[in-house]
Amino acid sequence: MDFAIDMFKQTKKTKGRKKIEIKKLDKNSNKQVTFSKRRAGLFKKGSELCVLCNVDATIIVFSPADKLFCFGQPDVETLVTRYLRRTTELDPKTERNETVSYEEHNKEYEEAIKKLELEKKELANSAKEWKKGNWWNEPINEMSVEELEQYMVAVYELRRKLDERRGEIMMAML
Repeated sequence: MDFAIDMFKQTKKTKGRKKIEIKKLDKNSNKQVTFSKRRAGLFKKGSELCVLCNVDATIIVFSPADKLFCFGQPDVETLVTRYLRRTTELDPKTERNETVSYEEHNKEYEEAIKKLELEKKELANSAKEWKKGNWWNEPINEMSVEELEQYMVAVYELRRKLDERRGEIMMAML
């Protein structure tokens, strides 16, 4: 009997689950935490729906930090292709034997973003070097394919500016 009374007298340490008002969050940190928790729940519900009802589903979302997250059963690419083709049939050419998790897609996305940022830095560094001197006098036989492409872009841009300036001078002379 004393045990039952002691259990009754104990107070809860947390407030438990509460219903919250659905409105836009102001703090970025709150947005990120809420997104992470609800994304996991959304993907879990999507997975349960696929298993319980024997349906194919895909969920694609971008986080507040613009990171891509996706879930798909059997996989995202197959379902998006079916959607775009407006068909309900699986295309045996695009169907995969194994499913790709959203974690793998996120990893690929992160790697692509890092590679893009690295390429942007390299392009900026090349542009700085070209602005220093006579880039048009550099020997092209020592350039890589990427450097040649940058060189061509620079030459076309210079030509466009020259044509524009010539047109301005010609208009001023009239």
